[in-house]
Amino acid sequence: MGESISAVYVKAGGSFITLKDKPNKLNPSGIDSLVKIIRKVNGSGLKIILGNGGGSFAHPVVEEFRGKDPIDLLVNCQKATRLLNHIVVSRLVEAGIRASSVQTSAIIYEDLEGFKVYPDPVINALRLGVIPCVYGECVFSSRSVYRVLSTETVFRLLSNYIKPVRLVLLVNVDGVYTCDPDKCSSAELIPSITPSNYDEVIGLLSGSAGIDVTGGIRHKVESMYVFSREWRVPVYIVSGFRVGDAVNAIFGEESVYGTVIKGY
Repeated sequence: MGESISAVYVKAGGSFITLKDKPNKLNPSGIDSLVKIIRKVNGSGLKIILGNGGGSFAHPVVEEFRGKDPIDLLVNCQKATRLLNHIVVSRLVEAGIRASSVQTSAIIYEDLEGFKVYPDPVINALRLGVIPCVYGECVFSSRSVYRVLSTETVFRLLSNYIKPVRLVLLVNVDGVYTCDPDKCSSAELIPSITPSNYDEVIGLLSGSAGIDVTGGIRHKVESMYVFSREWRVPVYIVSGFRVGDAVNAIFGEESVYGTVIKGY
């Protein structure tokens, strides 16, 4: 594969770029904010892998078809996820950003031994100075017809080939809270999650609002803590609407309003 390559992994969460309680509904202000963020870091020389969540495009489809014909679920899930990714990439390119969609199910599949990854299209994009845009998707599986992969899982699989510098999750709130800020008036932002408070934080968390077939906030914190510990890199969870803080997180600055996970 030649020389090693590293990148900052950035996820535009489904809660940020879509309205998760309304099927197939974009959040225009979220898309606009994402474009502003990427434009500010574009051209800096920083290599970025962008991924987007499925939000209100993918999750309702999986819920609708789960328990029915798995092939129908597979093709309808892929239709929905590709549509949202196409919209995101189109907006970036229209803004003058060199970005390109990379179909997740074309570079990741599951056979009887586990997930197989073909990272070369992503690596080639990075070497050309193009921002590759992957996404959470239903990928082909020899075990069960399909497998629902979150964007975070896609990042984890790619990280074995493209070393993460750090990971930034852009969401619709300011970070991780002690309880759901949409439902809990006493919610407090948790600025950092480390080995010293991890167990306490996990005990406080429950599922996020809306349909999320990939696990909700507790699962995301758990998986990102493992990711951070394994690669010894920080994971930032910040609001995508706070453009300055999102940009600072991508650059790895200390002054970020949000939650930083350090599992090491």
